[in-house]
Amino acid sequence: MLLPCQNDPEATAQVSPAIDLLRNLDSKHPDVLKTHGLEPADYHSKLVFRSAVESIRGTYIASSLTQRQGLVATVLETMKQTSLITEYQLQGSAQRFDFQVMLTSQPKEMVAVEVKGGEGNSINISERPLWANEFILWCHLDGAIVNQPSHGAAAIIFNRVENEMVKRGKHVDVVVFKDARCNTPLRPCPKYQNKPVASALGVAPDIFLMPRSIPTEDNPEPKSHDLETTQLPAKILAVHGVSPKDFGEHIWQVTIALVKNGKGRTLRETKVYHKGDMVEWRKPRR
Repeated sequence: MLLPCQNDPEATAQVSPAIDLLRNLDSKHPDVLKTHGLEPADYHSKLVFRSAVESIRGTYIASSLTQRQGLVATVLETMKQTSLITEYQLQGSAQRFDFQVMLTSQPKEMVAVEVKGGEGNSINISERPLWANEFILWCHLDGAIVNQPSHGAAAIIFNRVENEMVKRGKHVDVVVFKDARCNTPLRPCPKYQNKPVASALGVAPDIFLMPRSIPTEDNPEPKSHDLETTQLPAKILAVHGVSPKDFGEHIWQVTIALVKNGKGRTLRETKVYHKGDMVEWRKPRR
């Protein structure tokens, strides 16, 4: 399993009944609609229900984007104040990444950070700038509880990032998962059992270290990054109060290999390791 946290089963069990209730209010509880000035006959036929859902979803997405960027900015500002980084800047809409981070000025070491939601649906519209020593995809799990956190991680690692690297040639060095509900009653965290959270920033994120280069025919299985070949991941853990001896609890390493099948077709094989053990293996489809 890519992420160890699990949603509260009592909460997730209530999602389907809630959907059924809202979808069928016109037939099951027309009096509730009438109390609020709504005509049950118009609820579906005139798209009242659907329009309300889409309006709420649009408002949520817009506010979530601002909130996610704000959370990352808070982390970066704390890193700056504690001298873990030199400077950072939120980019304008013209740029296809969200934050420019200067690790050091002499020598100049730069990181580009792209902020996404829990499944990174729009990663394809981001770009790695030429000056970036590291390109990080920062994902916030802050949405619905229908799926477990590991579902979103798998969708990003095995589908979106993998495709971006192999098909589009965009090198993503690191994927960061910051779970807004981690270590809450809704989503207890095994990493923090009987341990106090050491930072006002909350629990530390899970960090997936991707391959050091894009897999090619000449280098079909590049090594994955570690905390020596990347700089920002260790700083992210440090600012969240994680001791270096506990870094391994939050680190996952990903390998992507190009393999040939019996017909000479090139396929992908992806493995994820945690503390030296393989925890996920996506075998190539023959």
